[in-house]
Amino acid sequence: MTIAVRAPVDEPHAEHPRETLAHARAQWRQSPAYRARPRLVEQTIGMLALLFLTAGLPTEWFVVNYLTDVNAGGPLVIVVFMAFTGTLLTFSMKRPKAMFYLVVCELALMGFSLLILFSPLWSVDFGTSLRRAIALSLTTALGLYFVSRYSLEQLLGRMSLVFVVTTVFNLVWVYALPTYGRVDGGDFTGITTNRNALGSQAVLACLVMVFGFKARRHRFLTGLGFVGSAWLVIGTESKTSLMSLLLLGVLLIVFTTFRSRRQLFGAVIVSEITAGLFGILIATANLAFITDLLGRDITLTGRTILWKNLIAPIAERPILGHGWDAFWGGWNSPAHEIWIENNWLPPTAHNAALEYLLSIGIVGLTFWLVMMGRGLWRSIHYLRDRPGFAGLFPVAMLSYAFLYSVTEAGVVHRGIDWMLLVVALVETKRFMDRNRSTLDGHRVLFQKRQLLSRKLAARSGPPPAPSDSPTIGVVQPMTDGMSVAGPYR
Repeated sequence: MTIAVRAPVDEPHAEHPRETLAHARAQWRQSPAYRARPRLVEQTIGMLALLFLTAGLPTEWFVVNYLTDVNAGGPLVIVVFMAFTGTLLTFSMKRPKAMFYLVVCELALMGFSLLILFSPLWSVDFGTSLRRAIALSLTTALGLYFVSRYSLEQLLGRMSLVFVVTTVFNLVWVYALPTYGRVDGGDFTGITTNRNALGSQAVLACLVMVFGFKARRHRFLTGLGFVGSAWLVIGTESKTSLMSLLLLGVLLIVFTTFRSRRQLFGAVIVSEITAGLFGILIATANLAFITDLLGRDITLTGRTILWKNLIAPIAERPILGHGWDAFWGGWNSPAHEIWIENNWLPPTAHNAALEYLLSIGIVGLTFWLVMMGRGLWRSIHYLRDRPGFAGLFPVAMLSYAFLYSVTEAGVVHRGIDWMLLVVALVETKRFMDRNRSTLDGHRVLFQKRQLLSRKLAARSGPPPAPSDSPTIGVVQPMTDGMSVAGPYR
């Protein structure tokens, strides 16, 4: 009897996980993306630029009267800002095509920025409009740079650390230097010019630190930073900031709850409208129980009277406005008539829509509405389709901007909030371009391809008879990123 002995088959050696990881790292170091990544010098300059944009220069921290010391930073601010931005944009030229795409991808943002940049041509104060329009354009350019060079998670991690440092500076100014850090020894102002500015900065810090804490890096620091920022919000005695912080917390819960449900779009839209209407109700309604609850008078510190007085100057230049930030230029500016009627000397319109009508007219307001509406729609797609907790950031940032557009002048200024809004708008547009979809786009695309496959199979005749060789089901990649199971012999 003959016994057949099967020859041993050489099985492939299973690689150790450490060897596989080392091989992947070696391939990554040889890739073009690794060579184009930000190096230590670029990262350091980027962190300094973020800190400058958030806290300003030390020359701006010693402000007692924000009306007389409004330009405390002087030309040095513009020089330093241009140096930071120019250096970082030079690094971004390693990928010029990607940077050019980011500049032109969001047309509403580009139109809004160009209108502001050219507004000094018809401004009532050419110098002020030119200086502040250039500063805003540099802030926009910084936002585009950080989108091109960092992932959203990397940027949020760096912003968390920047806000921790800024919170420490604010607390030192409040308790160690109360002459500059408080208003008459009472409400907190920190290193900013007024309590509303500190309140909005602290609310944004709380929002960013939530994302930093969820990233599980520097959790101890971000946790302390969140507590310190929340304490600053309370110390400012700004009910607008406190209400914005609470509403943002509620909105984050709603977005997280409905993220994977079909009702996501409706839930986000209804939540945003409800939060906005609640802010308008607080600002305008003559309801005694609301005003008593918030500790305000019925006119919300004179805002409603101010809004009525601004109708006349808006009607003087309804199309293009008075020029960017030129209306509130001191007693020699058009604002002097408003200050005569409002003895609390408002520095802004305390409403984003009215502020943009004053500065850049109906044309500018239209650009802003289109930009924010498109951004909100894309941020909902981003929230639904992008994995990870960072997917909530664009819609959260837009919510922050909406809330501060009701009773404040909005976020369009030289500041970290405008830069982060630019990041949210451009990041969601880039994501949508890379992942074209309808409300249920992936499923629709997959169904269309299945239907096309069945039609082609019907035209080509019956399938061939199965052979005796075994068939193994594998996943074959398709050009659009989808995959289907198919036979492999």
